[in-house]
Amino acid sequence: MRSFTWGALVLSLALPSAAGAQSAARPAMRFQGMDANHDGTITREEWQGSERAFRNHDWNGDGRLSGDEVRPGARRRSDWDDRDVASSIDRDDNWTPEHFRALDHDRDGRISRDEWHAVPEMFTRIDRNRDGFLSREEFTATDDDDREDRFADLDADRDGRISRREWHGSGAVFDALDGNRDGVLTRQEAVGDGRGQEDEFRSVDVNRDGIVTPPEWHWNRAAFDRLDGNHDGRLTRQEWEQGPDAALPSQPPAYRAGYDRGRQDGVQAGHEDKPRGWDLEGQRELETADAGYQPAAGPRDQYQAGYRAGFRRGYHEGFGAAGK
Repeated sequence: MRSFTWGALVLSLALPSAAGAQSAARPAMRFQGMDANHDGTITREEWQGSERAFRNHDWNGDGRLSGDEVRPGARRRSDWDDRDVASSIDRDDNWTPEHFRALDHDRDGRISRDEWHAVPEMFTRIDRNRDGFLSREEFTATDDDDREDRFADLDADRDGRISRREWHGSGAVFDALDGNRDGVLTRQEAVGDGRGQEDEFRSVDVNRDGIVTPPEWHWNRAAFDRLDGNHDGRLTRQEWEQGPDAALPSQPPAYRAGYDRGRQDGVQAGHEDKPRGWDLEGQRELETADAGYQPAAGPRDQYQAGYRAGFRRGYHEGFGAAGK
């Protein structure tokens, strides 16, 4: 009996427990609480948030969250269309110390709102102590993998508030944003004033000299070169604002047709959103980008590329239209 007991003890020490082996075999994942069948993949049926939030995290568009999409610390690939400057500026998902230093243009060890280029809503979320600056610690924090989620993405029941059930970031971030400690986040708490960047050129022109130079540029250099119409290595406001239009004559007919329809729809959407606040990337039209498409126009993908470029241009015009 004694030898059996000691043998069993030795065996139990030598072999990992079933729970331990399972834990070792299954790496940590984001949204793990939603993975009902524990297969490392989250389907739309398992997802507990809004449809928009799911699409936001479904980087490859395959209808499920898996691989890097659920791996803590993973980053979305930066393979955006080099014509699509506006959406790249609106979004920032590089939380490395190197990127912090790149954004800290005055080298004072913090990022002010004037140095910030993405949507103000994201700045508000990161600025946990509400001092109007992003410290290195706030910027590089590893407990908020879902900074790209916006208020509209998280407010699944559309009641104008985000409950803890709708939240899928860390509890610490929720508590930091919940200023009155009532267990829900209002738009003011989560977003600030709720308005987005209306003048992207001014945002990128850090030194406010009316010119954007390569040191001020943080995105695809191909996009810079495309906007730099006279190829002098500098971007003026005119080049910035006329960039998509200037390239139109060289684009195929399907692209031009999509651009015209997209710009028309974008102006209307921007005008409608003006009382509510900026929400360019929340527009469903940008996802399908085929409103008004007819096969006779040409290839659908060309039409969609033009539609998205035109819609973003039109949205700026509609949102910023004075006296309307």
